[in-house]
Parts: sequence; structure tokens; C-alpha cells
Amino acid sequence: MNIRKLTYVLYLLFLFSSALYAQGGGPPPPGLPDDDPVLPIDSHSSTLLAAGLILGFAVVLTRRKI
Repeated sequence: MNIRKLTYVLYLLFLFSSALYAQGGGPPPPGLPDDDPVLPIDSHSSTLLAAGLILGFAVVLTRRKI
């Protein structure tokens, strides 16, 4: 087995094992409250959009000068 095939096999094994590890557990035990996760991106989406626009303009301006 050459190095390229060995690299592919190890890469696939790593992806498969990480996918198995990422599987979630079962539901919480009965009696515990099911709280919704707090997602702060919902409250600051306009800030994220503005930051993206500023970054985009900066990249366009720096590439235009070259």
C-alpha cells in the first residue's frame, strides 16, 4: 500500500470516528426541564451584518489598489 492510499484510509477513518463521536446522547431523564438553548446570534444579527459589510468593503478597497 503506497503512502497516498494509506493517507486516504487514515483520513476516512478519522472522519468516520469523529462522526460517531459527535452523535448526541439520548433525551434527558424525565423530570428535568427542557430549556431552549440560548442563541445570542439572534439578538446581534444586525451587528454581525454590519461587520460583514465593513469587512467586505475593506477587502474590495485593498484589492482595488493593487
